[in-house]
Amino acid sequence: MKFKSLATLTFTALTVFLYSACTKETTTRTDSDNNKAIATQIAVNLTNSLAATVASGNNYSGLPKTNSVVNGKKINDLTCGQFIEQPFDNTYTKGDSIKDVMVGSNKFVISCENNQPNGYTYTGEYVNSGFSPYLSNYKNTVKEFYTLKSLADGYTKMQIDGAQNSTYNFTTRKDGEVMVQTNTYNLKGLIIDATSKPFDITAGVAEYVSKGNNAGREFSFAGTITYLGNHKAKVTYNGQSIDITIN
Repeated sequence: MKFKSLATLTFTALTVFLYSACTKETTTRTDSDNNKAIATQIAVNLTNSLAATVASGNNYSGLPKTNSVVNGKKINDLTCGQFIEQPFDNTYTKGDSIKDVMVGSNKFVISCENNQPNGYTYTGEYVNSGFSPYLSNYKNTVKEFYTLKSLADGYTKMQIDGAQNSTYNFTTRKDGEVMVQTNTYNLKGLIIDATSKPFDITAGVAEYVSKGNNAGREFSFAGTITYLGNHKAKVTYNGQSIDITIN
């Protein structure tokens, strides 16, 4: 199995929390519009986050072949119970306008069925901090745990169960307003179709709670994301429901 480099997480994390800044009350958007936008982004952000941490992301080629043998020994193979740790410390800068630092660690334990690797348990956490043209500063903390099980040869179909917790804290550069947000996701039976590019979550439910303060406006969302396949989902929030497309 090929595990993805965590450098890609930097850009994913930048998009995870920006929706709060974009949903500030204005004269052209109603609270209902803002709430729908937030609920939609909650679902999109979860999908993007999984795309960044699921091993091999959208490319499941390069998986080890259990019948590859050199001098009587298997090569490029994983073993049952094998522990893999990927610490990372990445910094991205662009002149004086952007600095993004991602520090953390990912840990995998290979699981097996009938003595053959068929997935892994994953534990990861990272702190993402920096500044951008739109934010004078930000600091985000993400912790997640899930189990991944292969449901088809070559990891073309997989099931994920687990949880993710995150806290985002940032200040806008334009007006100095502070945004704080905490999120909790509980993942139940998410089925990933890796043959789709980008991958498609075809079934399963994610329960979520998202709370925070957006420029002085308190918000609290709780509901479910039911994945329907074809990059679509039904999102419930505070007793309401919308159908969305996940781009």
